Amino acid sequence: MADPKIIRASEVESAQLPGAEEAHVGWIKRIVYPPKVETKGVFFGVAEFNPGHSVHRWHTHTRDKSEAYEVVYPENFEEIYYIIRGAGVMQWKAPDGQIKEEKVTAGDTIFMPYGIVEHQLFNNGNEKIVMVFCGYPTAKVTLKK
Repeated sequence: MADPKIIRASEVESAQLPGAEEAHVGWIKRIVYPPKVETKGVFFGVAEFNPGHSVHRWHTHTRDKSEAYEVVYPENFEEIYYIIRGAGVMQWKAPDGQIKEEKVTAGDTIFMPYGIVEHQLFNNGNEKIVMVFCGYPTAKVTLKK
């Protein structure tokens, strides 16, 4: 039997949002995430981002690479967003390339199943979005800066 692991706020560093080139866009905290916390695959974090920006640029759950980071997603990756504060639009691309979107606001949950199409959560509101995210299994994130 294992003891519970308490992760103190002071132990978790903020990082730049994936794909964001400027710090004022927002931040992400990977709270339950290797190597800081050993899990059997589950992950958990929190992010906030300002109007006119996305928590993560357009991407699929395969591989995402930029000059600052690389994310490699496991084959059966699933993810959940829960919006605590703010409003925006969940956007995704249909097979014909058409962008579809659905308004989301505080209290809404977004589930991204295995095989999700290209997508992003975009803040088109007037205040920052604060959200938590979790999923399974953990993607491998490599920061290059």
